[in-house]
Amino acid sequence: MTTRSISLLRSSRLIPAIHAVLMVLVLLLSSFAGFAAELPVLTGRVVDNAGIIDAATKAALTQKLA
Repeated sequence: MTTRSISLLRSSRLIPAIHAVLMVLVLLLSSFAGFAAELPVLTGRVVDNAGIIDAATKAALTQKLA
């Protein structure tokens, strides 16, 4: 074998390995994104789990959204 054919053989083996590593990284990163989305349970039109909105404002918003 010549140097050129050995070089091509090495690069042809390297490309699928790079694709496999990139696919594993994509799968890992996408699974972490799913854990980041923690949404509150919808108990009504206005959900204030942080307790920022006072009762009057919550009632007014609920009436407008109904």
